[in-house]
Amino acid sequence: MARRSNSSRTASLVERLRSLWKVKNSALVQQELATEYPEDLAAALERLDVEEGLQILDKLDSLQAANVIVELPTETARAYVKHLPDAVLAAYLDVLPMDDAIDLQEELEPERFAALLEVIPDEDAREIRRLMQYPKGSVGRIMTERFFEVGPLTTVQQLLEDLRSAPIEKYETVNEVYVLDGGGFLQGVFSLRKALRADPSTTASELMKTDVVVASVEEPDEDAARRMAKYGFYALPVLDERGRMMGVFTGDDAQTIIREAETKDVLALGGVSGSAESYLSLGVWQLYKRRFPWLLALFFAETLTGSVLRHYGQGDDSLHMNPLAYYIPLLIGAGGNSGSQVTTTITRALALQEVSPRDWFMVMRREFVVAVIIGACLGTIGWLNAYFRWQSGSAVSFVVGMALPAIVLWATTVGSLLPIAAKRIGIDPAVMSAPFITTFVDATGLVIYFEIALHTMKAHLM
Repeated sequence: MARRSNSSRTASLVERLRSLWKVKNSALVQQELATEYPEDLAAALERLDVEEGLQILDKLDSLQAANVIVELPTETARAYVKHLPDAVLAAYLDVLPMDDAIDLQEELEPERFAALLEVIPDEDAREIRRLMQYPKGSVGRIMTERFFEVGPLTTVQQLLEDLRSAPIEKYETVNEVYVLDGGGFLQGVFSLRKALRADPSTTASELMKTDVVVASVEEPDEDAARRMAKYGFYALPVLDERGRMMGVFTGDDAQTIIREAETKDVLALGGVSGSAESYLSLGVWQLYKRRFPWLLALFFAETLTGSVLRHYGQGDDSLHMNPLAYYIPLLIGAGGNSGSQVTTTITRALALQEVSPRDWFMVMRREFVVAVIIGACLGTIGWLNAYFRWQSGSAVSFVVGMALPAIVLWATTVGSLLPIAAKRIGIDPAVMSAPFITTFVDATGLVIYFEIALHTMKAHLM
């Protein structure tokens, strides 16, 4: 049966969770949510209050709950784990694959994570500590040590018997079979599919391919992920500097790394800093910190344009411009840049299905508060710049100080609503890209500026 679209599925799941969080029968909740993907549950939990989400997590099977926590954006996960008891988190660590356990470490204080390692099985704790010795952002940090390895003389019959008798948690991936010698050095690799089609007496050395694409244990994970994508592999063997095989870098981790790297690049192009966190996981303060430094830097850069206008607009041998004209580049630049930030953020969130058109009010409410804070900061700086630095007088300085917040608020409204509206009517939200928003806000921002100036100047002359 075909699954519904992601947005409608998430909305439906949110309603189900809101009806289930008060149910006291854990078995009933587990049965109701047994077939749900952790990714879908995580997306739904983002839209719940932490109290509601904690009740749901408490009733889930430990493995399912652990996988949901790992799939939550960092900021949201931190809000949950600080309320979860150590015994629950230890159970999560015990059932998670090691690379996911490392991800959970990012949501916890170092002291608390170290304490949890003392109460989980020693073998798991040792493996986690080994992985944590590698640099952050390296392949070794997220590889799995639970791969399917055989010796060169192992027959197909032997490896299939081993696979049948092994506990399910012994291997994280079995798509590829890695051939290692007695010292742990990689000799070759072949697919399990190839083994299934071979004669039972065939040895691994006869099946293996010796020209293997590998990753280094300390190389950046993004480099290895892009290499994996280039060749279309499911996984890459990870070797140390001597050539010994230490683990496997899996395709799901590679996909996540590439998506986060590309998202971060897209946000940077729109003037937004920070990591590739889910939009809904970020509060007003986080959104402010990601945007304001860029706007402030661009704000001061645009004062250079105003300085050029002042140079040619003042003095005896000049164009005798109206003082209001000096601030036009500053004002429309601030509006265009803030609108560009918002439309880039919302378009990205729509593309990744973090928000949907039905979330428009929640988006507007959040962006309104952020715009008021940013606009107030820029308005104060603009007033100080006009009054003290350029000595434009109280009336003009007041106009600049009032126009900046108004234009930023307008640009934010347009920048957040247009991509959502485009998505609603079936148009690619990317059409409402930064150049389009900037052009639109430039024109309308001038209207706002001059209307404020017109009414202020009239009041000043009365």
